[in-house]
Amino acid sequence: MSEARWPLSPRAARVFYGVADAWLPSGADVDVVAALAAQLPNPGDRRRLELTLWLLEWSPRLLLHSRRGLCWMEQQTRAAWLERLERSRVRSVGRSLASLRAIVLAAHAAAASGSGAPQSFPGA
Repeated sequence: MSEARWPLSPRAARVFYGVADAWLPSGADVDVVAALAAQLPNPGDRRRLELTLWLLEWSPRLLLHSRRGLCWMEQQTRAAWLERLERSRVRSVGRSLASLRAIVLAAHAAAASGSGAPQSFPGA
């Protein structure tokens, strides 16, 4: 895929892969980041997604849960951490993660079907 069409920076893509690995069933070996290219045509949507992913990567460190970022956690620990954040009392955190989960699932569905058709995402 050309650099101009790649939807996320390498760091954000690494976090997105980590989140997808925690939320998707095992054996789901499709490229979910490549599927985002057609689904995030607006640069503002990409920037918001990258900011959300950056905050997720740093969340274990910022909340003094771990010395390492989200991507460096084991899959089960990462999934538990994301679940914990989803149940947060801070509504905006729960909404952001629900929106991110919808993006991950839609990207997985698009990648699995081979379709890159744009879809709308809640909160985007």
